[in-house]
Amino acid sequence: MMSDIMRDEDSIFPEADIRYSTFWERFGASLLDGFIMLGVTMPLTYFNITSWKIPSLYILIGLFTLLYKPFLEYRYGATWGKRIVGIEVVGHSFEKITLKEELRRVSFYLIPSLLQHVLTLVTYYSSAFLSTSNYQEFNSYIVTANPSILWLNGIVFILLIVDTITFFSTNPNRALHDIYAGTYVIEKKR
Repeated sequence: MMSDIMRDEDSIFPEADIRYSTFWERFGASLLDGFIMLGVTMPLTYFNITSWKIPSLYILIGLFTLLYKPFLEYRYGATWGKRIVGIEVVGHSFEKITLKEELRRVSFYLIPSLLQHVLTLVTYYSSAFLSTSNYQEFNSYIVTANPSILWLNGIVFILLIVDTITFFSTNPNRALHDIYAGTYVIEKKR
């Protein structure tokens, strides 16, 4: 029979076999990614702020946090959190995401994060920063020295809310950054 000959991967309409990720799957993946990144960056950041004060280490930590998501999603289709949850990012044709799609997808958060890193890096070269001895002093100093960081955080927060509202008001559920990039987050085919 025809159905015996045709396998799932030979489906005429492959998008019919696709299950889009849920809010909780994406939220769980983001939470896992946050824990993974904190596990790597938090000890280094803490000691760099309180003791070492090495600008090049701050740059390396910043590069890790900025490139974690775009590199893994472009190269493997998913961050480690998404892999654990069982979801992946695909392009508009439900194929491997292109570099252009990935860069558009992460631009909502990558650009403000990059600006924030640059503003924070400037403080590593100030004498006032060298006199900070704990994390709370550092946070107070950063906000005082660069009030624009609060604005950037506000913009990212508003984007997150708009992204979430968009996710719940579209069918299939796609966040604003997915619509902008032409991407989907789907259940990973096993």
